[in-house]
Amino acid sequence: MSVTESYDDDDAAQEADEAIDRNRDSLSEQIYTRLRLALMTGLYGPGARLSIRKLAVSYNTSPTPVREAIVQLVREGALELRLGYQPRVPVLSIPRYISIRETRAPLERLAAELGAVNITEEEIQRLRELHDTWVKSEAQEQWKAALAANQEFHFTIYRASGNEVLVHVIENLWLLSGPFVNNQYPNILQAASKVHPHVLIIDALVRRSPSEVGDLVLRDTREGSYLILQQLKETQRLGKKKTAAKQKNGPALD
Repeated sequence: MSVTESYDDDDAAQEADEAIDRNRDSLSEQIYTRLRLALMTGLYGPGARLSIRKLAVSYNTSPTPVREAIVQLVREGALELRLGYQPRVPVLSIPRYISIRETRAPLERLAAELGAVNITEEEIQRLRELHDTWVKSEAQEQWKAALAANQEFHFTIYRASGNEVLVHVIENLWLLSGPFVNNQYPNILQAASKVHPHVLIIDALVRRSPSEVGDLVLRDTREGSYLILQQLKETQRLGKKKTAAKQKNGPALD
C-alpha cells in the first residue's frame, strides 16, 4: 500500500468519525429542544424524575444523546442531577418564583414593545388562532394544550421583536418557572365572562401601540402570577389548619 493510499484511508476514517459526531450532536440538540419545550409547557411537574433509559426508548435512540441533552438542561438550572439519582425537575420556592417573575417583567415588556413595531398581519392572525385554541382547550380541560397555546401566543410576539438574544433569555426564565406555574394552572382559571388580556393585546397590536402592548403583556403575566400566589397561600393556610386540628384532637384510633 502506498503512502497516498494510507493517507486517503486515514482521511476517510476521520471524516466518518466526524460525521458520526455531527449526527450525534444533531440528535442531542433535537432531544434537548424537545425536552426544553416539554419542561416549559408543563409536561413534567415539580419534583418529577426523568428516566434516561425510558426517554431513549421513546426517542428511539441510545442513552448517550439523551444524557447529553439532560446535562445541558442541568447546566441551565432546568433539571437537578445528584450522583446515583435520576434527573429531577426542581421544586421552586415561592421567593425564587417571585424573583424570576420580577426579572422577566422588564424583558417581556421590551420584547412585546419591539414585537408590536415589527409584527406582521400573518402573525397577528396566528395570535387569533392561538387564542381560539387556548379558549377551546380550557373549555375541554385540556390543560397541556392550553398551556402550549398560551406559550406560543406570547413567544409569537416576542420573536417578532427580531432580537434573538432577548427571546432566548426570556425562554430560559420561562424554562425555570414553567413546571412551577403550570402545576398550578387548573386552579387559577379566570371567570369566563372576563375579557382576557389576549384579546386586548391583539387589539393593541392591530392599532400598532407598543406601549399598550407592553402594559397588557405584563398585566397578563402578573394576573396569572397573582392568582398562583393566592392559591398557594390558601393551600398553605389549609394545610396548617389541618395540622393544628390533628395535633389538638390527637391521633385517630383504629
